[in-house]
Amino acid sequence: MTLRAVAREIGIAAPSIYAHFPDRAAIMLAAVARVFDELTQAILQERAAAGDDPVESLVAGCEGYVAFGLRRPAHYRVLFSEQRQGGDDSWRDYCKPVAFGPNGSPVLEFGAESFALLVDALAACIAAGRSASTDAMADSTAIWVALHGTVSLKSSAPGFPWPEADDFVRQFVLRLARIAPQPPA
Repeated sequence: MTLRAVAREIGIAAPSIYAHFPDRAAIMLAAVARVFDELTQAILQERAAAGDDPVESLVAGCEGYVAFGLRRPAHYRVLFSEQRQGGDDSWRDYCKPVAFGPNGSPVLEFGAESFALLVDALAACIAAGRSASTDAMADSTAIWVALHGTVSLKSSAPGFPWPEADDFVRQFVLRLARIAPQPPA
């Protein structure tokens, strides 16, 4: 990412960008925060379309996460790549150790909302008696690792005979979320 490209994207002259940001690291952080916001919106959109069932909402949000990452691989890589700082370690000042709020949810400087949606969705499944999880945070972390691994590996190894994305995501989310099969009606 270059300053010239950022300036072109927002429709200003490259030198004018410094009127809005103190340095390149701040520009990179703003870009990362924006992509995290877009990821969060993709998750929320899929969850809203899933309806009120907590399990379907959880699965849909996870499918939205993977779809976002696969549809926009360059943007997704920006979220988790150390290359985003461009050799400047000042971005690390923004990535403080993970603190936990009063409800046990993680509080991060940026990027927390999409993960918090996952924790909340699993907690809703637990509250509805649909999940046998006893630790929403740990199980959500396992789901996130699987989601991230799916996006990262599928993007870097497109020739592998991957299963269809939504079915694959549903399968591992249900297992990792400890969702018991519903008895037939």
